[in-house]
Amino acid sequence: MKTLIAALASVSFALPLEAQTTTSQQLIAARDTVWRAWFANDTTLLHRFVPQTAAAAEGSKSLRWSDRRAIVDGARRSAASGVKLEQLDFFGTQIDASGNSAMVRSRFRFILGQGAKRDTSTGVAAEVFVRENGRWVNPFWQLEFDAAGSLAGRAIELPDTLGAAVAVADSMKSLGTMDDYDALLGMWEFTFQSRQPNGSFGVPFKGHWTFEKKGDGGIIEDHWRPDNPTAPMASSLYTYRVFDPEEKVWRLIGANSRGGGIIPGRTWADAGGRSGIEWYGNVLVRFRYFGITPTRFLWRQDQSRDGGKTWVLDTGMMEARRIGK
Repeated sequence: MKTLIAALASVSFALPLEAQTTTSQQLIAARDTVWRAWFANDTTLLHRFVPQTAAAAEGSKSLRWSDRRAIVDGARRSAASGVKLEQLDFFGTQIDASGNSAMVRSRFRFILGQGAKRDTSTGVAAEVFVRENGRWVNPFWQLEFDAAGSLAGRAIELPDTLGAAVAVADSMKSLGTMDDYDALLGMWEFTFQSRQPNGSFGVPFKGHWTFEKKGDGGIIEDHWRPDNPTAPMASSLYTYRVFDPEEKVWRLIGANSRGGGIIPGRTWADAGGRSGIEWYGNVLVRFRYFGITPTRFLWRQDQSRDGGKTWVLDTGMMEARRIGK
């Protein structure tokens, strides 16, 4: 039901509230500057943000160490080979900042191009930053690369591999009531993971999801928001569900707070939980809520680009755990 949004995940601070957003933005900007400067062989920026006594390590059990000279030489050799950075993404960023020092942890993915060839690398980064003369410099980092060809492992265990398996005809059985979503009311923390048509898993990320009944209970508003320390709290995918007492289904409409297209659909109750369909432009999505307990539920979706004739299964999966009523 929700499209994959590149996001930054949970952030913990030992700083005053008013300083948190500014500090996180500065640290994220400094991290991006160092990475992009290395790929661009920008020695001026590297010398500015990487101290002379800096050190870097790659690997987990057996570390390969580099000093600043080796770091700069590596950037020069990469540029001389003709390799170009085409895409750089960070996921699940966690920032622990106190005073003039900070640890930034994240998953990374970068795509390098050389002629017609494209190579994707992913892994985990742990980076230390120190504030010096008003600038966050990067004296140490450690990178652990994933195995070749693997974006990430499965993060959400599901009871089978059958996809959402939604029978749209079930929406005509008139099983719905105004209480269908009562079990989901409140606030949840979720883990989302995508899956590509080739079967590989995307990098998981966390977020928060709230369900709230309005007025007499015939309208439910939900906010689905990946965690992002740099975005306003109201940045979200909003969905409104309206109960139709004649057909006994919930009609829904969704929209992103950034604007864009309207997402129409409907949901209904069935023996396996709560099911539904939505249209994202010309992409038809079917989804299911299942495994619902007072403190946890699972969600999965399939996608079709030919109006429902064929489906790519489990293009999105979520596990949600309750954190508030």
